[in-house]
Amino acid sequence: MNPSLYINFGTALLTFVFGLLLVTGIIYPGSKDSSKLMFGFVLMIYGVYRFITSISKVKQAKMEAKRQELNEEKEKLLNKL
Repeated sequence: MNPSLYINFGTALLTFVFGLLLVTGIIYPGSKDSSKLMFGFVLMIYGVYRFITSISKVKQAKMEAKRQELNEEKEKLLNKL
């Protein structure tokens, strides 16, 4: 796997966990400020978004590799004829 995918998965996990900690009040306890809750939810949603886009990049790379393999096999078959 590409090292950038590991960074993407790590960043997704980190942002989701930090958002969860903000929402639950473990980070910055005591204040029930609505902006803190909103920022926590935004971070959680962004973490999920990054995770989903990372998975789609992996799937897209696999599909592209398979497509390239099929095209090479097609060219070999056509050259034999």
